[in-house]
Amino acid sequence: MNRRLAVSRAALAVVVASSISCSSTPPPTYDSPPTLANREEITEALRAVGSGLDANVVLLVNVDQNGRALRVRIGQSSGDEGLDAAAVWVGERMRFEPAMHDGKPVAALVKVPVTFDVVTAPVRPPRLRNAEEIAVTMAGDFGNLDGFARLRIRVDPEGNINLVKDRQTSGRDVLRAAHDLVRDLEFWPAFKSFRPVETWVNVIFEFAGSSSQVRIESSDG
Repeated sequence: MNRRLAVSRAALAVVVASSISCSSTPPPTYDSPPTLANREEITEALRAVGSGLDANVVLLVNVDQNGRALRVRIGQSSGDEGLDAAAVWVGERMRFEPAMHDGKPVAALVKVPVTFDVVTAPVRPPRLRNAEEIAVTMAGDFGNLDGFARLRIRVDPEGNINLVKDRQTSGRDVLRAAHDLVRDLEFWPAFKSFRPVETWVNVIFEFAGSSSQVRIESSDG
């Protein structure tokens, strides 16, 4: 196991929830606190952001009775504005098993420590989140096609696709299939100085039966 993966998991292993009070109002009462439900996704989010120095951030997260993070704030700063913003970005993607009281889910205000200690460059290009799933669809739904389509895609700071342009293709059927598939692509956005930014990315769909694949060739980030 490489160091990057090990420290990412270690960082999440210490994610805990505890009741806190942000005013004179007493903290909510519950029998069990919220627990992180999408640990794997948050591990990937930490990888996507990366970091160039050791830093700890404590987030204050308002979790509703459905386990959604309604509001994420900085409870304890890392001392770096960019890393604090990255921690909030990660926190907004957290989902929880809600707090429980008398057998019913309740809202809670919780404290979530986040650790950045993975040494990577502060500039990170976009990353495909579901390339393997798309490749399976290509092989199953378009297994009769043989060829490629290269698309230029604009990815916003949330990882959403804003615009798609055709660059090159080996045939109309292949291009049509690529456009059908591009709607299902999921990205981690590009990051610059630990902040998500918009960028263009060049993606190639290679149709070859069970060997089909989709990958990022390059990006402007």
